[in-house]
Amino acid sequence: MLQFLPQPDFTLVTPNPTESGYVRAMMEFGREANAAHLATVKELPAGGRITGSFIYAHPPDYVGRPTIDYTAADWRKLFVELKELGIDTVIYQAAAWVEVQECYYTPNRYAGYRTWNALDPLVEAVAAEGMVFYLGGLGNMLAFDEQATAQTLNADRDAQLACFRELLRYRGGFHGFYMSPETGFPGRRQPEREKLLNRYFTEVCQGVKEIMPDLPILMSPGTYYDPAKAQENYEFLYNLFVGCPVDYVAPQDSIGTFGNRLPDLAASFAIWRRVCDELGITLWVNVESFERAKIGTANDFVPADFRRLRVQLANAQQVGQKIISWEVPYFYSSLAGERGLQLRADYMAYMASEGRLIHDT
Repeated sequence: MLQFLPQPDFTLVTPNPTESGYVRAMMEFGREANAAHLATVKELPAGGRITGSFIYAHPPDYVGRPTIDYTAADWRKLFVELKELGIDTVIYQAAAWVEVQECYYTPNRYAGYRTWNALDPLVEAVAAEGMVFYLGGLGNMLAFDEQATAQTLNADRDAQLACFRELLRYRGGFHGFYMSPETGFPGRRQPEREKLLNRYFTEVCQGVKEIMPDLPILMSPGTYYDPAKAQENYEFLYNLFVGCPVDYVAPQDSIGTFGNRLPDLAASFAIWRRVCDELGITLWVNVESFERAKIGTANDFVPADFRRLRVQLANAQQVGQKIISWEVPYFYSSLAGERGLQLRADYMAYMASEGRLIHDT
């Protein structure tokens, strides 16, 4: 079950009280593991540059930096901020969102959804600033639902493709498609569910390719790593993507959400590297520039400490062709408070130094 947090202009989705204990345990374990790992690092590793960021109408689970009322001029100003950080690619998380019944373009097929015309000014600004733009389709949490059936997944497959066909009005204004629904290794093999999810992702991606054969498709699943279940993890992910015509997989490194931890970063991405190599998929890495600090509020997340992020960037550089991050516009800005300003300053100094240490351990 989800917990909805209505805001003045939109609705957020957060963990419900039943899930809070599990999430809190992950937070405590992850923080301790990350801190212990950083304490052993004598010299922070070098390498790794973020060149892509997710953007959105508003974050699904915290307030962040909403853009539902942005003009083209507002977007262009934001893109200038991103270019200063070396970012050339933006990924719009979702054009519509099922659970909160919101849609960010008009006209649309979603009767009863709260609606904004957010995509028109975004597409205009993308062209004006020369950004590479991946447009997300219909967002929902169905692929995480272990009770999802063939019928519900088939219905959502049809809904995904119907949404994509509506988004063709922006043809020429976007350069790739982002498959918004996410999933991840649930901690055990689930052969029947793996088949269902594989068919679901494959048929959506095939449908997109039938309409626009040369359009690259990106997905960004979560990373949930247990050292004792590495082989099961590999088998689940392989079966998830085998035969699916996705071009780029950018796994969340999940360090900020604590589904993964710094000591396990290399091992967890060795699995992703193996899966992508065997299936001919290009591996990107989605480094998390934030950290969960609370549960169930409108502001659960804070910017990451840059020392932690240095380790993530170095790992991403070693395994991925491109490094992207969730919501640079907020976490690297004054909107995220002093931590946001510090993260931006540290990252700018890091880029200027070409990999030299900016902090002594």
